[in-house]
Amino acid sequence: MMSNNRRSLSAFFLAFTLSLSITDTSAAEDWPRVIENLKRGASSRDKKQQLAVAYNNYAIELSNQGNWTRAESELKRAIAIDTSNSQFKQNLSVIFLNHAASLRQDRRSSTRGTNVKSKVLVQQALHYNPKSADAYAILGDIAYDTQQLTHAKTAWERAKRIDPSMSSIDERLQKLDTEHAVEKQFDRAANAHFDLRYQDGIAYSAAYDLRRVLEQARRDVGRDFGYWPQHQIVVLVYSEEAFKQVRQGPDWIAGLYDGKIRIPFPRSPAAQESLKSTLVHEYTHAIIHDITRNQCPVWMNEGLAEFQEARTRKPNLQHLRQAVSNKQLIPLASLDSAFKSRDPNVATLGYQQSYALITYLDQKYRFFRIRKILDQMAKGVSIEQALQNELRLSPSQLEQRWQRWLPTFVRGSLASR
Repeated sequence: MMSNNRRSLSAFFLAFTLSLSITDTSAAEDWPRVIENLKRGASSRDKKQQLAVAYNNYAIELSNQGNWTRAESELKRAIAIDTSNSQFKQNLSVIFLNHAASLRQDRRSSTRGTNVKSKVLVQQALHYNPKSADAYAILGDIAYDTQQLTHAKTAWERAKRIDPSMSSIDERLQKLDTEHAVEKQFDRAANAHFDLRYQDGIAYSAAYDLRRVLEQARRDVGRDFGYWPQHQIVVLVYSEEAFKQVRQGPDWIAGLYDGKIRIPFPRSPAAQESLKSTLVHEYTHAIIHDITRNQCPVWMNEGLAEFQEARTRKPNLQHLRQAVSNKQLIPLASLDSAFKSRDPNVATLGYQQSYALITYLDQKYRFFRIRKILDQMAKGVSIEQALQNELRLSPSQLEQRWQRWLPTFVRGSLASR
């Protein structure tokens, strides 16, 4: 939530900053040199104030480069010189918050201690700005992510009291209240990699079996992607009725990943067996979220999840075969919208087309090239440019080649049934 909403810093230039004895404008931005010059003559009050401003401005430059620790240190020097300057304290508070958000955003390098480090940084931010609504919002996010729902509610409500205009907090609180009503009585079967919680009425043996499925997925899916999360993933297992309460989306959704894996536990033994495949599917979403920093288009995200799921359960491609036969495939440019459809037939075709697209990419270019595309998107490269960079293909070229390959693929899938 807050991890993608970095707050802005205000560069604090006092009027007398212009009186620095620098004739070249670009030289004025060489803050280490400016600081050294000012330190040599910092006996006068004006020079000390200018030195404090230079430390502040240098800290902002460092923070813009992501050099958080050094930025924090430089701003503390500014505050030590001018202890009454509220702007310096506010800037330092924001730097601590951006540092915390950066740690939380980069899930690939995060560990189980990341939330602890982030929480310490937010508390430091509050030391310099006790009325920071953003700080309490992030504290709420941290608590929510680690399934401490009561603490999350307390922090978000405090953020809302400080800043009533934070409309996003209302949405979070409403979602939390719905979930907490169901999840507060959950039992727990956690280990180092998964914080698995399950509803009363689901046997511990069943929960333990699901945890084993997750561990196997961590090994198998991780081997394909070359990625094994070091942070604990929350997995919530609901009764079918409770899942309907917390599910946000069409009725056909069999499971979801929204920062936590959420799945219903069906009553029938046959459906329980298929739940293992659903867990693999949702776990794949979790690691794609980490790898791409949530920058993956829906069709590729779902296609990769279906591709991994297909290793545990042979896919039914009936809708895809009919679409090929009737020339009613969903255009690639519109494929993402299929997953928002209330029509299960449209959504099913979207899943099957996405699976076939990933299968084509794997067969023609190999999976490691797909991983490279994901890495590019993590850096902010669009899917269009990533395809061009890695495969020398535009989306339209990919679609054309895939459609030429597709009839043979669907015939082969029918023959192997």
